[in-house]
Amino acid sequence: AWSPDGAQVALQGVHALLEPGVYPLRLDATLPDGSKQSYEQFVLIVSGYYDDISITVPSETLDPSVTEPENQQIISIVSTATATKNWQEEFNIPVALPYCIKDWFGVRRTYYGLGTDLTLNGFHSGVDYGICSETNPYDIYAPAPGMVVFTGPLTVRGNATIIDHGWGVYSGFWHQEESFVTAGQSVNIGSLIGKIGGTGRVTGPHLHWELWVNGIQVDPLDWLLQAYP
Repeated sequence: AWSPDGAQVALQGVHALLEPGVYPLRLDATLPDGSKQSYEQFVLIVSGYYDDISITVPSETLDPSVTEPENQQIISIVSTATATKNWQEEFNIPVALPYCIKDWFGVRRTYYGLGTDLTLNGFHSGVDYGICSETNPYDIYAPAPGMVVFTGPLTVRGNATIIDHGWGVYSGFWHQEESFVTAGQSVNIGSLIGKIGGTGRVTGPHLHWELWVNGIQVDPLDWLLQAYP
């Protein structure tokens, strides 16, 4: 994508399950005159030192005949990079103060299906904001400007909303009690978009906020600390 100073910018997430090590990064470019250039360098990937936990959940949320089509549905949505970058600064926390984080990005998880022998190994692909007190607000807000590209009920993710922030960056909001936006609607940073709930694969009410960069889930908290790119 083009940045305001005329440079070209590419954003690429690194998968949380990628083993630490040194990996080649290659860029292939076609210049305005039609000539091609390539650039390659090595990138060091270090460990995130993630914890390991086990969770028991309803068995239907582990059924591959359900989970795989749902995963592919999400991937098909977040794999398109739209040309307009909608954010200009750090993202905002998508819930009101006071808030508490119930689980962190990258934590290795083993899921056990209640009453069955179904299991699933994976990682926590976002940040969970929980309800920590009786006075805790349930409202969910857009962390950055963008376009709503999906709202609807899903078996694993519950009532879900996806916002396209542009340049291949998407936010997903899972397990909502309800959504207050519709597909095709533009939102600003801080727009009210939904209400925290306990739908889908959950052990209690919370908001799961997920951030995708070029088809890869990344830690949303990084985007609260600095403005990309």
